[in-house]
Amino acid sequence: MSRRTKWIVGSAVAAGLILAGLFVAGMILSRRFEPFLREQTIAYLETRFRASVALKTIHIDLPLKSPLDLLFHKGKMIKVRVNGEDLEVRLKSMPAAPSILKMRKFLFEVDLDAILNGKALVHRVNLEGFEINIPPKADRPKLANSLQAPEPQDEAGKPQKVDVLIEEVLASGSTLTILPKDATKAPLVFRIHTLRLESAGTGTAMKYQAQLTNAKPPGLIQCTGTFGPWVADSPSDTPLTGKYTFDNADLGVFKGIAGLLYSTGDFSGTLDEITVDGETRVPEFRLTMSGNRLPLTTKYHAIVDGTNGNTRLEPVQGVLGSTAFTVRGSVVRNVGAKGKTVDLKAVMPKGRLQDVLMLAMKGDKPFMKGGINLDFRVVLPPGQGEIADRLRLKGAFQLVDALFSRADVQEGLDSLSRRAQGQPQNEELGEIPSQMSGEFEMGGGRIDFSKLGFEIPGAEVELTGNYVFHSQELDFHGTARMQARLSQMMKSRWKRLALKPVDPFFAKDGYGVVAKIKITGTREKPSFGLDRGKK
Repeated sequence: MSRRTKWIVGSAVAAGLILAGLFVAGMILSRRFEPFLREQTIAYLETRFRASVALKTIHIDLPLKSPLDLLFHKGKMIKVRVNGEDLEVRLKSMPAAPSILKMRKFLFEVDLDAILNGKALVHRVNLEGFEINIPPKADRPKLANSLQAPEPQDEAGKPQKVDVLIEEVLASGSTLTILPKDATKAPLVFRIHTLRLESAGTGTAMKYQAQLTNAKPPGLIQCTGTFGPWVADSPSDTPLTGKYTFDNADLGVFKGIAGLLYSTGDFSGTLDEITVDGETRVPEFRLTMSGNRLPLTTKYHAIVDGTNGNTRLEPVQGVLGSTAFTVRGSVVRNVGAKGKTVDLKAVMPKGRLQDVLMLAMKGDKPFMKGGINLDFRVVLPPGQGEIADRLRLKGAFQLVDALFSRADVQEGLDSLSRRAQGQPQNEELGEIPSQMSGEFEMGGGRIDFSKLGFEIPGAEVELTGNYVFHSQELDFHGTARMQARLSQMMKSRWKRLALKPVDPFFAKDGYGVVAKIKITGTREKPSFGLDRGKK
């Protein structure tokens, strides 16, 4: 063997021994640092959050050159990879409650000297199976107190400053669960597919990007914005901004309505008062009791309490079909209630009657068309069952130039108008529009009219009664007043002459005829007649 060969072989052996030594040293350092890091992590979290912390495993991977860097640079410039599994944090103030935080896996890189000196710059943290459980509202003060716990202290009793800056957090497969007060009820679960948090520095807002599935109605939400800085003394004052898109939200989870909702918007404020400006679109909105589909769009300004979801709408500008309306009100959870109550005031100044009827009633053709003015209050309390059965409405309306779609009904009204004007054979008085107004109250699947006025040329009708949605039954009673006398309403001359003597018996208060009438039957087959049981 030549001298050169011996040097090469010797160098190779030496290099191999050095690499082996570095590997062994790295393993020894890792094994020594792992228990230290595990203890420090658990101790900090337990003290900081007054919590019981469980950590199944934590590992530190050192590069092969790290032992030499540790020897010559005292740990500076040494990047170590830290990964762990099954981290669980349970608040001591709520020992029976589910863990407030869980991580199935976590991974990050950090400078070794940062671990030793208590100051760390972490460029990226990767999380898998990240879970956050928010307790019921009654228990949230305990959570707030824990989050505001004092910083850990050293042996001398002085605050132990732990300076950690995480530049980026990437989480996949995360869930945010809001637990109900009643343990027998299902919690509200938001499945966060991806979450990216980006820090701009200590004491500044953190940027975020998230994609999640909304709990109710189910649909995909994508949002970006900023969060923070965290206000420890008053967490509800923590700032929040962002933009969102909400796609394919299935309204069918709410009994009584259906359609896919799409929405976009901006929001800003603090956790307890978030201002939201957005737009919604439901191409085929419908009530299940009727099944008729109409496009519904809205633009809204809302104020949301992010700590409980209570919402004030100020206002909502909407269009149903071709009919514009304005809504103001609130969606809040009242004390002792098991859900939220919708309480809204709606105004529809110049609507299309056919849009409203198509939405509310069965059949592919509304029985009337014309203009409508609506002013009403709607209350939807929480509970099970169809929305139509729980919905409560109270208000007033006006129908302007309304015409009945069925020819036989409209022809009957046209004939009545001609007779009421004393011109029963004047066919030039053609299709005659109706004017109607009333006060109503809807609830329990029916609508009651305390006052219902109906006018056509020559006649006035005042009614009270109700309409039942599911059976489509009509039951109205009231008074009809005609300008013409009874004899003037007859087509044949001999009938006119025969009835002239009885005209005074039907005339009253300046009208030629005053009679008690009733409207019964169903929407498809209404029955008009004299109400002989009334005086």
